[in-house]
Amino acid sequence: MLKALDEIAHRVWRAVNNLPEEFDRGKTLYMGADGSPTSAIDKTAEDAILNAVDDLDLKVNILSEEAGYIDRGYSETLVVDPVDGTHNATLGLPFYTVSLAVGKNSLQGITQAVVKNLVTGDVYTAEKGEGSRLNNKPIHVKEFNTTFPSLLCYVGHHVPQDTFDKVVKCAPIRSLGCASVEMCMVANGYFDAHYYNTNQYSKNIRVVDIAASALILREAGGEIVDLNDKILDMPFDLDMRSGFIAYNDEKVKEILL
Repeated sequence: MLKALDEIAHRVWRAVNNLPEEFDRGKTLYMGADGSPTSAIDKTAEDAILNAVDDLDLKVNILSEEAGYIDRGYSETLVVDPVDGTHNATLGLPFYTVSLAVGKNSLQGITQAVVKNLVTGDVYTAEKGEGSRLNNKPIHVKEFNTTFPSLLCYVGHHVPQDTFDKVVKCAPIRSLGCASVEMCMVANGYFDAHYYNTNQYSKNIRVVDIAASALILREAGGEIVDLNDKILDMPFDLDMRSGFIAYNDEKVKEILL
């Protein structure tokens, strides 16, 4: 299955990078199943995924940000964010990915995961119980720096003041606008944590955004909890949202909570 996910990710990378220069990546086509706008680049990526699932004859249902839940009668589900970081893609920032994960029922049931940076081509992979890799080389979270913890943080329109009160305790602080790659950067030891908190429920994260990166982080030695310090386990449901802290060490979690 991991090989199939890697092939699907490659097809998305190829489809996105073969778009003509005049293609309007950010053009809104319609509202997706999750209630957010589906852009032209989102549709390009999702079409490549759906076609690949058929070509490879994968025995999975599909849960996608754009198409919603497609029940194909199987026990496992492919959880997809065709383009995580759509705004980055339309702005030309090199932080947007395709996120693919397979499992049963919820975040804790994910067993295989692939996150591919659609600009650099870097591929993060994980299989439950087998560790995480970047471009086929093992990765692991870094040792926590108690003096200057480094943090990735959501700082969009709906960030509460409480967030700023907490993140000033950390340095450096960055916001990349792509949760999947940000969590993978914690898994790879670039940062100590990724903190995601909003004052509007509908702007919180969905399972499609982090299904793959959560497994990659956990297999690299990290963890992800909700803002009530409960191990995060989201069902395969686009209506469910959550804030979270993805971290390498309990100490950084304590600072943010």
